Amino acid sequence: MKDRIAKASLEPLAEKTVEVISAWKYDAPYEAYSFRGQDDLYLWDRSTWGTEQFCLVEGDVLFGQVACQYEGDDLWVGWSMAPQLCGKGNGALFVKRCVQELRCVKKHTGRILLRVAARNQRAIKAYQKAGFRYVETIQDEIAYSNHMEDFWVMESL
Repeated sequence: MKDRIAKASLEPLAEKTVEVISAWKYDAPYEAYSFRGQDDLYLWDRSTWGTEQFCLVEGDVLFGQVACQYEGDDLWVGWSMAPQLCGKGNGALFVKRCVQELRCVKKHTGRILLRVAARNQRAIKAYQKAGFRYVETIQDEIAYSNHMEDFWVMESL
């Protein structure tokens, strides 16, 4: 699987991939990140497909969803790796490949920033292995949870 992730590329989201992603369900304790059962209007916003929202694919294999938005010269990212790939040592490679592809597709040479729940140590370790470093702690909400908690802001230069 790792050799396929290393060759994967970003493609604009399409209805077929969004249908798959919207059914993703993550196991505890990561169930808050599930798309299934959520009314995610952004994911279905076709005007963002190929400009802000992409999928990482190789052939017919969907590895994950990637979203990005500019804030000044910084590119903020968020991604979701396919649930069947989680917890198997694929995270850092997935993140590295997404960053490489985003830099190419967006022609971005500046900082890439993300936020991650401070309690999500599995993701933090993957981000660190992929070259991200801690910047600060902020209060934010996991989407649809109505619960504020600590998040790390991390950056990759």
